[in-house]
Amino acid sequence: MQFRDILNTKKFIFTFELVPARSSRTLEYKKILEFLEESVKHCLFDTFSITENPGGHPSLAPFALGSEIKKLGFDPIIHFSCKDKNRNEIESELFALDGVKLRNLLVITGDYPLHGFAGKAKPVFDLDSVQLLYLITLMEKKQKIPFLKGCVVNPFKLQVNEVWLQYFKLYKKFKAGAHFVITQSGFSPKKYQELILLLKKGITKTFAELLEAPELYFPEEDETFRKLPLIGSIIYPSSSIIKLLLKTEIPGIFMGKKIFKELESSLEREKKALEISAKLTAILKGLGYRGVHFCAFPLNYDKLLLFMEYYFKYENKWENLLEEFDNQVIFFKNNKKIEINFAFALNFKDLSPVSVFYKQNPVFLFSEFFHFLLFSKKTPWFNILVKFAKFLEKHPYLKRIFTSIEYFFKTRLYNCQECGDCTLYELNYNCPQSGCAKYLLNGPCGGSINGYCEAFPFEKKCFYIKALENSFFKKNVKKLLVFEKSYFIPPRNWELNKTSSWLNFYLGRDHTGSSES
Repeated sequence: MQFRDILNTKKFIFTFELVPARSSRTLEYKKILEFLEESVKHCLFDTFSITENPGGHPSLAPFALGSEIKKLGFDPIIHFSCKDKNRNEIESELFALDGVKLRNLLVITGDYPLHGFAGKAKPVFDLDSVQLLYLITLMEKKQKIPFLKGCVVNPFKLQVNEVWLQYFKLYKKFKAGAHFVITQSGFSPKKYQELILLLKKGITKTFAELLEAPELYFPEEDETFRKLPLIGSIIYPSSSIIKLLLKTEIPGIFMGKKIFKELESSLEREKKALEISAKLTAILKGLGYRGVHFCAFPLNYDKLLLFMEYYFKYENKWENLLEEFDNQVIFFKNNKKIEINFAFALNFKDLSPVSVFYKQNPVFLFSEFFHFLLFSKKTPWFNILVKFAKFLEKHPYLKRIFTSIEYFFKTRLYNCQECGDCTLYELNYNCPQSGCAKYLLNGPCGGSINGYCEAFPFEKKCFYIKALENSFFKKNVKKLLVFEKSYFIPPRNWELNKTSSWLNFYLGRDHTGSSES
């Protein structure tokens, strides 16, 4: 059965994440194939998903294993990330996937590259996950390719601002055409529940309350998003996984403190890990999730069948299990143990939104004034500035001097990278080309650690946390949610690289299309 059709049934779905080996020649790859052949007999899983270079490590491309899964009668999900490909290569791969009928995609930003030939690979991130979803949506419409697009959200964050930024980006993914949602993994039922409650209440209704902006409330959108299938991820807490989580080496996933202690004291850790996973699965079903997505689970049906025994035992007792989990996580920073609670964006008593936190920043005020003075159509001299830009365009020497003056100030104030397609205004005067390790334009990835960047943990603050904190009013927070002419910022136009972004703005060449040239 096609995965699209499975999503339309009322059954609780089980999906299993596979991590391809480095090569199809390895013993690990052969074990995966043996496991898949055995899966045909057991009929436990509805489909399998295949990761793409997880953790920034190069591995076998997912379509190779996807083709093998297809032969066995399953309709697999291909993880499709932005990190290694520019937009042309992305389109080429999408057409290739369509050619071999691998059309179920989990669209993700991707982990920051860590290893490669002769050192670290160059991070590409030419598109972000929102832009990629929209590109695929256009391909569906223009080329009539029936892709099924999934997206990811990570509610398991340690700061309120991090949680809101995840929900802001989820809304953009909905608008870009996502067909289903898979969460990041976590050990907190209450965080899984928060996401369900947010969608039940209405995501735009909640944003309207948070930002005191009734114009953001769209009841018909809330109704549409409420119906999208939501699948919860569970990571199997094996000894090796726990070690990685304690060192925060799996981006965006944290070890639950209570669960960690329970596993540490158990004499049969594998059975206890399976039982904990079964309890979380029962809770997800009880909360109203459409299914569960297994991550890092053993390729062993003796263990998986034991998991199912536990699951059937707890399936109808899920409410009694909630107290067995807490909202506290544990990890180590510079060999120092950190214990901290997950942050919540909603008050569970009345579902009112928890306020975002931002600072009163004098640099922001200066930048806002300067922007209004020179780049607002509301000023009476805007048309004069457009005419001046047209004049400079006809005089290359003066144009070069003007461009040099522009970047003299912008590089010193904002660490500008001279992209020629400036998004400083939309991102509260923070430059994503220099400030974000992944150059993201429409919200953060899911890998931040307590407000720090995934690529530079505990060293560099997440770019989007800074952009939100540097807001001055709620209307400036709103800019991170809704772009002026759309719900997302389009990708950087590389044709404009090293040209004057100010002239490109006045002449209507940048992403804003501000005026007619």
